Amino acid sequence: MWRFESTHEQKETEYLDAIIEKIEGDVHLRHHAQAILDGVAAQEPLVAQSLLTPQDVRYHAEGPVMLDHLTLMLMVLTAVCEGKVHLVDIEEFRRLKGYEGEIQELEDTLKEYVAFFQVFILMHDVCKWVSLSFSSSKEGALSFETYRDRYAVFAKQHSEKSPREIQAQFYLVNRIDVHYYHHARHIHTRVYQELLERLCQAHGLSERDHEMVDDLVSHHMEFGSDFDVVRPKRIHRYIHLATKRGYDADDFIDLMQGCQFLDGVCGSKRLSTRGYWHDPSPLINCLKSESEYAPWRRVQKEKERVEAEGRARNRLLKEVGLDGVALMDVLEMEPGRAFGLALRRIHAGILGKSEMPKFSSKIDAEIEKRVAQFYQKSFKKGE
Repeated sequence: MWRFESTHEQKETEYLDAIIEKIEGDVHLRHHAQAILDGVAAQEPLVAQSLLTPQDVRYHAEGPVMLDHLTLMLMVLTAVCEGKVHLVDIEEFRRLKGYEGEIQELEDTLKEYVAFFQVFILMHDVCKWVSLSFSSSKEGALSFETYRDRYAVFAKQHSEKSPREIQAQFYLVNRIDVHYYHHARHIHTRVYQELLERLCQAHGLSERDHEMVDDLVSHHMEFGSDFDVVRPKRIHRYIHLATKRGYDADDFIDLMQGCQFLDGVCGSKRLSTRGYWHDPSPLINCLKSESEYAPWRRVQKEKERVEAEGRARNRLLKEVGLDGVALMDVLEMEPGRAFGLALRRIHAGILGKSEMPKFSSKIDAEIEKRVAQFYQKSFKKGE
């Protein structure tokens, strides 16, 4: 869960809003997201119905219906998985000095649990449709039919504008608020539990992941409010929930932060006088809260991470013939101080800690070939 370094070679940063704008303009990412949603909607009427849920522009300015919200979340997830976006290159995250490892861990979690997050995306707001209500300060409660008809007329009158612009203008003119009271809790009703079961099976999720996505959907509305400021004590509630359910607490918090990033940060576009924007502060506050909750756990996790990475690196060195046994043959040396020094210098050169030592042209060429294999395999595993 905690990592002190990022394995990604950092480049010049961009602000989150600019990165999201690029993602939204990527035709490949949009078609990929649409294909996922079209496929699921064709099989699951409850999902198809939910995609038409009107959105409240105060919290979701991605577009007029929930389809726009889910599309953006899926586009961001795919962009991260395809390496088009690296979280440590987001300016707001790069500013978190000392949290590079945590940011990299979040990215790794998104890549490792793609199917898990796809199910979360499809399920987290699916119950909004049955929780839908409308109100106006002037008129009080309104029916869905009134809202639908009024919106349709307005959209027709402003057909030259984009759906996102129509959504914003409609709210400014009519001031109708959209509500979905307690929608996350409806996930526990039988019909939605059965839907979740089908989606988990279709995405190949294990029973453990099924249970965790169920809990994360039912609690997802609390992620933002729990961390609207830095609150280390709120981390305890997620550790307690994980322990009670029999989950690994670190894994559960990692997944919670992944859901928070996709939903609360990237999938929740805001509108203000300065235009559209995204708010990463709840996730940043969550990362800080986690760090402050139990600093000793951070140290222990780093120790475990370093040891695990060392074992993985040693396995890879052996695989490409850069371990001690293989290099004795290459260097034609016997065990001893001289070989130990040569081995340490070669490994330091491979890891970029010093210059690669030179031997004969034949030996240098053989080592260079094996080092290239090491880098190639490291890149594949790291990405």
